[in-house]
Amino acid sequence: MSNCPKCNEKLSPFYMKQNCPKCNTNLVYYDLDNRLKADHEKAMKEQEAVDRVLNNIKTSAFGGPLQITRFVLMFSPLLWMCLPVFKANDGGSVTLISVIMGIINGGFDFSNPSYLFPFITMVCIILFSLMVIISSLFSVGKKALNRTEIFSVINLIVFGACSALSIINNASFSIGFILVMIIYLIELELHVLIDKKLNK
Repeated sequence: MSNCPKCNEKLSPFYMKQNCPKCNTNLVYYDLDNRLKADHEKAMKEQEAVDRVLNNIKTSAFGGPLQITRFVLMFSPLLWMCLPVFKANDGGSVTLISVIMGIINGGFDFSNPSYLFPFITMVCIILFSLMVIISSLFSVGKKALNRTEIFSVINLIVFGACSALSIINNASFSIGFILVMIIYLIELELHVLIDKKLNK
């Protein structure tokens, strides 16, 4: 049940006529200008909110040389993982491509710890790198920058812990591992430098 916007007469939900039965006010066009104005103001506020988000992303990713460098570097671990990241105890190389192809073809040896733990490490690289990328895209304010730095530290810790488990289980480092570790350290330093730059 609804009410007439002018006289507040209660109207049945099945009342289909255009005018109020009590005051004869047109229910469709009553106070239309003010309602349109309110809808316009609401739409403008929503557009401003969207613009703020887009501007934050633009500033975070392309707001200067440091941000652009960080943005490019954050995607580079996927490239370096196409190189050998680990070497298994049987001499086989573990790369992103070999893992994907091994899973597709059913030839990846999950029973061998020197393959399993490098696989887990690479999954963590992808997941935590995405987490850092998403966080950094909204890292304009002080709290947002701190959050990105924390995610980067967590990323490094998880990467180091998983890599240690891989080594314990008879895998060994290859060039891809070294490059990913260097990129992570550079990323963390860039987060700190951007934090200082934006909060002077």
